[in-house]
Amino acid sequence: MHWNVALRSAGLWVILSLAAGHLTEQEKSTIVDMHNELRSKVYPSAASMQKVVWDETLRLVAEAHAAKCILESNPQREKCRMGENIFTDANPFNATKAMQVWFGEGEDYEFETNNCHEDKICNHYIQAVWAGSNKIGCAAYFCDKIENLNSEKATLFVCNYYPVSSEDFKNKKPYESGVPCSGCPETLPVCEDNMCVAKDNKDLTVLPECPRMTTEPAVVPTEPTQVHVIIETGKESEPDHGSKMDSVSAPLVMLVWLLAALVL
Repeated sequence: MHWNVALRSAGLWVILSLAAGHLTEQEKSTIVDMHNELRSKVYPSAASMQKVVWDETLRLVAEAHAAKCILESNPQREKCRMGENIFTDANPFNATKAMQVWFGEGEDYEFETNNCHEDKICNHYIQAVWAGSNKIGCAAYFCDKIENLNSEKATLFVCNYYPVSSEDFKNKKPYESGVPCSGCPETLPVCEDNMCVAKDNKDLTVLPECPRMTTEPAVVPTEPTQVHVIIETGKESEPDHGSKMDSVSAPLVMLVWLLAALVL
């Protein structure tokens, strides 16, 4: 009896997690690993690129913002000294795909001029390789509708980076070029995969007290180009008996499966 109750409780937790779009441990590792791989191989090479690690505080901030299902930058990011990337997808969420889209923008970025090719977007790439950032936290949330996008049944994926200043982001290159690790700060003297880290990977960065969410009404950005957003939508397929199920996100399909299992 106790085992059955425990099973049902565990099943309920999984259902709630999937419905909210919580990232799995594997997805978190994918996000961190892909960021560090990109950061270690930037061209031209970076003199003081810092290695990023996962941070739960940033994850909570990202989760609270994604759960609003509104396509806008988090108004708290200035207070929190954090950067932000946003991705939406009408297909079942895939962390690797989101990273590839962001990193792919590097092909349109000119480091020497710190500019993006005409009519292209590079902000996600610039944020991902911002040398001074050493923490990242992300969250994915499945939304019935995303405001400011006029999209239904899509996942809103938010990544927060720390530390970064929006003023620096506007006026500086994401990193200084040079021999890898030649410009590492004294607090990060160890060179690991072309990135600066502390001795014994000790965490030296202290996050500010950051509000997890705001109750202020959403404000549509007056400068859309300042919002780091990229839109990915699924292609419509030929109607068939499975078309409705195919349009539902993977988390919801799993939710139905788990509900059936618990009832049985």
